[in-house]
Amino acid sequence: MLLQIVYRHPVSASCPQIIKTVILMKVLQVSTTDKIGGAGIAAYRLHEGLRQSGIDSQMLVLRKVTSDPTVHRLLPRMARWKRLQVRIATQRYHHHLKQHLRHPESSYWSLNNCTYPIADVINSFEADTVHIHWVGDNYLPIQELAKIRAPIIWTLHDMWAFTGGCHYSGGCQAYRTGCGNCPQLLSPQLNDISQQITTRKIQAWSDIPITIICPSQWLAECVRNSRILGNKDIKVIPNGIDTAIFKPINKSSARQAFNLPQDKKMILFGAFGGTQDPRKGFTYLKEALHLLLKKDNLELVIFGSDIPEKLDVSLPVHQIGQLQDSVSMMLLYSACDVFVLPALQDNLPNTLIESLACGTPCVAFDTGGISDIIHHQQNGYLAQVKDSHDLAEGIQWTLEQSLQPSIIHQNTIEGYHLPHITEQYSQLYQSLSN
Repeated sequence: MLLQIVYRHPVSASCPQIIKTVILMKVLQVSTTDKIGGAGIAAYRLHEGLRQSGIDSQMLVLRKVTSDPTVHRLLPRMARWKRLQVRIATQRYHHHLKQHLRHPESSYWSLNNCTYPIADVINSFEADTVHIHWVGDNYLPIQELAKIRAPIIWTLHDMWAFTGGCHYSGGCQAYRTGCGNCPQLLSPQLNDISQQITTRKIQAWSDIPITIICPSQWLAECVRNSRILGNKDIKVIPNGIDTAIFKPINKSSARQAFNLPQDKKMILFGAFGGTQDPRKGFTYLKEALHLLLKKDNLELVIFGSDIPEKLDVSLPVHQIGQLQDSVSMMLLYSACDVFVLPALQDNLPNTLIESLACGTPCVAFDTGGISDIIHHQQNGYLAQVKDSHDLAEGIQWTLEQSLQPSIIHQNTIEGYHLPHITEQYSQLYQSLSN
């Protein structure tokens, strides 16, 4: 329920009456996780920022890793027989997913075609607005969206909401016409699972007044041209970060924290899962490292994997593993001289924003929403996609420059300062509730 509180200051002869209105609202964030992967981290940061700004934000997740009491796990809020429905739907879902084999290099897939009553739990919060984030792996089945009673905002963290199953299309634009003959499937057909899922989404969502939020201009343009969501209200609001944490610090002190050498140039690479996700492009970084002309004083730092990886690279390697908190990530960015993320397709990677906020320049392929973050030869380098030679040139160029961390930091926080982002969402929630 939306509550409006009006404060009336006393009237005096010298001071006219002042009326101050404070809008109290309840928002439910729906996300598969609270702090696993880039989408979960972005959703939880927004949740924290909203609560700090006075909004009653609650969060409903499938997998919870924080101890935050305002983050609620789905299953404990369901009756026993409904939890059984979840278990059955999950088994059916994974069986169905295995029936449609994909190429090894394909992106992550979700079908969300096995229904269970999650909308009942969402409605039980009686929120003024329901804010959806990453809900793959059948967390929010397609048919359940129409059963949500409150106004819906959906922040897209990838392309899944408007494709036939893939989270990234890899350059395919069949989502514009309705999918089918999917190039990521081993046995594509005109009426394959990608077309079936597209048809189901269109039928289920066409009449729902969803407000779509895209963190990048690139993703917004994709949505506008999509068959499934092209007729929705589409806005661009980037992900926010806490710039009080992500800021430049002394490089020598940061290196001491990870026992990194003080007299070397450190190249950083990292992603959730380390080097195993083909979309993050580590193969191209390996090739680029071999092509570097001056590498006697270079070393490589890798984070993101929970186990040590066997890597065939031409530089000494420091494997940091998974880092679970923002302070550790800030130290690692600050310890390195350049962060390289040669992703083949991406929306608005948190890691690039975090690195720049710490004053560390970035090198990446010019794809997706990355050009929203990196400004070529100002705070880093944008290389041609899949061009290892250009990637190597970008790494070499960035290492040879004297880019000022304080200037990179200041230019970054102007666009991604968390209070500024939460204010945009607050105004949107209020307009929908009114």
